[in-house]
Amino acid sequence: MLNFVTLQPSLLLGFIDKIGMMFIQANAKINLSFAILGKLPNGYHRIESITQSIDLADFLFFEKAKKTQLTGSYICADTDNLISKAQKVLEEESGRKLPCHIHLQKVIPISAGLGGGSADAAATLIAINEIYKLNFPKNKLAEIGVKVGADVPFFIFGGTCKVGGVGEEVVPIKRKSPKFYVIARPHKRLETKMMYGLNDKTGKNFLKLAGEICPSVKKVYNFFKKFRPKELGLSGSGPSLFCGVKSYELAKKIIKGLNDLDGDVFLCRPQKEGIKILSPVTHKSSH
Repeated sequence: MLNFVTLQPSLLLGFIDKIGMMFIQANAKINLSFAILGKLPNGYHRIESITQSIDLADFLFFEKAKKTQLTGSYICADTDNLISKAQKVLEEESGRKLPCHIHLQKVIPISAGLGGGSADAAATLIAINEIYKLNFPKNKLAEIGVKVGADVPFFIFGGTCKVGGVGEEVVPIKRKSPKFYVIARPHKRLETKMMYGLNDKTGKNFLKLAGEICPSVKKVYNFFKKFRPKELGLSGSGPSLFCGVKSYELAKKIIKGLNDLDGDVFLCRPQKEGIKILSPVTHKSSH
């Protein structure tokens, strides 16, 4: 299945503005480099990574409400999802209830190493902070975000960042990125917790582990190598792989060679932000 990432939010903005919703684009990420430095007593792992936002994205709609309601694709029936967790942690931090209607349009594949859940959580923190005028700065939202998930602080800042600690140390950096990334995601879900557990037991890195569990990972990696890309690797714990190239023509050639992949292929571009507000709050509410 071939997916080209084409964002046309302008088609929806007229509708969004009329009903007073906040419309957010939550960009995925790839880990240009990733190393596990050790495990802490609390079970978290110290990591070091260069992380990059890309324009593969989920879309979220937020509106003040009398009671919280979550709708859309891949919303859990209970509260075991990062959107709900982010809202709850923000309520605890602000000392007040922050009810919203939240609608998720899911595009980023689940358990793919692309950070979709964490991106949605970061979008929730940013949107509710704006809607309720909590006035928390980015640094504070990142501090709150790490209580939701280790990847969340990166998405608060986005762009290109050096990430350390358990994910709470985020430093924006400048670097020249390829114009395009070809992302190949084999149809095999690799749960992050499971992959870290296997790393603890075997000492093997995620690329080797993912290749052993999912043969397509090794196959795609070797295929990408033939093109001598500027950047190549596994994103997070996988199974998604990325290949950074400088031209659209080369990207098309690579994509053509992935026609037999049992999975999804995305053509993406690097982004300067993790969370993009496409439509601001336009309504006045007494809630």
